[in-house]
Amino acid sequence: MKNYYQILGVSYNASAEDIKKAYRELVRKFHPDMGETSDVERFLEVQEAFEVLGNKKKREAYDQKIEQLKKPQTLLHENWRNVFDELDILLHQFQEYSVSTMFRQDKMKEPIPFVEEGLTVDIILTPAEAHRGGRIKLEVPVMYECPYCEGRGVDFPFVCFNCGGEGITRGTRTIFMEIPPLNRTQQTFELDLGQFGIKGKIKVVFKISFY
Repeated sequence: MKNYYQILGVSYNASAEDIKKAYRELVRKFHPDMGETSDVERFLEVQEAFEVLGNKKKREAYDQKIEQLKKPQTLLHENWRNVFDELDILLHQFQEYSVSTMFRQDKMKEPIPFVEEGLTVDIILTPAEAHRGGRIKLEVPVMYECPYCEGRGVDFPFVCFNCGGEGITRGTRTIFMEIPPLNRTQQTFELDLGQFGIKGKIKVVFKISFY
């Protein structure tokens, strides 16, 4: 949509006399018979603009169209401003989350491992190993309270990335266990893991294999 006010070089609240004055000056300047300043295209634009703005009813209808065009632009501007405001809030929250996570990482201690209640470990020995006894290596499946979310499973407002929402992480601990000589095909011991820095107890079942 052409801006007739801009073509005539007048303001939006220009009076009818101002519009006529601007029109006359531009017509004289761009008229095809004016030599060096003549410009047919500009002359026709000025004529078109004056035909609308020089008529009271046409000017009112034109002004209404301009106002209607301004509203979507204003709404679009407001929508984009709201989007950027929301992005700014999210960025601020993310920065706070990152800083708090880094701070927590600096402060948190290594979690103490623990074992699932009722855990049983089977160990197969040869007759010679059972008769001799001694020190054996044992891999114990352990769990840890997630140090990032402190066992909650969430690190607000997100699911904890470290434990996937479980609140715990899993691993193994290597311990060395002293066993006495065994004279039965199967013997069960209850082992307190506190001496290895692990919370809980497990049942260790020694079985002798003759094959």
